[in-house]
Amino acid sequence: MKELAKAAGRAREFRLHPLGFFYLQDGAGEGRTRRVHIWLPDGPDRPENDRHQHSFGIESLMIAGRMRSELFRFEEEAEGPDVEYAVAYEGQKSILTRSGRRGRLHAIASFEVAARATYKLEAGVIHRVLVTARPCITLVQTLEQRIPIFSYGHEDEAAFDRRLCTGSEAERIRRLLLDAAGR
Repeated sequence: MKELAKAAGRAREFRLHPLGFFYLQDGAGEGRTRRVHIWLPDGPDRPENDRHQHSFGIESLMIAGRMRSELFRFEEEAEGPDVEYAVAYEGQKSILTRSGRRGRLHAIASFEVAARATYKLEAGVIHRVLVTARPCITLVQTLEQRIPIFSYGHEDEAAFDRRLCTGSEAERIRRLLLDAAGR
């Protein structure tokens, strides 16, 4: 697959996402982006505040691996166990700030996706991804909808620096992408 081979050539440009995967992102015009996401075989665990929503809709093609997506709705409740955090960005940092709302997340659906399958998710849908088979590689297209971004959890977190991958991480990413591309 040509897109994976091109991404392999740019492996040093991948950044670590707060949710534990590496990503490469390119603008595609008119509020659209194209991304490659890769969860390494021994990658980091998910953070506690892994339930979140996006300001963009996504269409994703699973290249390798397997994942389960869980969808939620948030019900405001003064003494609820879940805290809502507004997500903001400063350069390459993701910053979570309490929105002032507490409540409870209710599971409403879940689905599994394996290699060669696609899925779509609308902007604003609260979800979390559980990778069940690694390495996991997805090709993602996004369409910005310009809605506020929120994350949900129980703990305040420090700002997360979306750092570039290290040399050894880049080499592992490169090899996995070339393998998935059949080269």
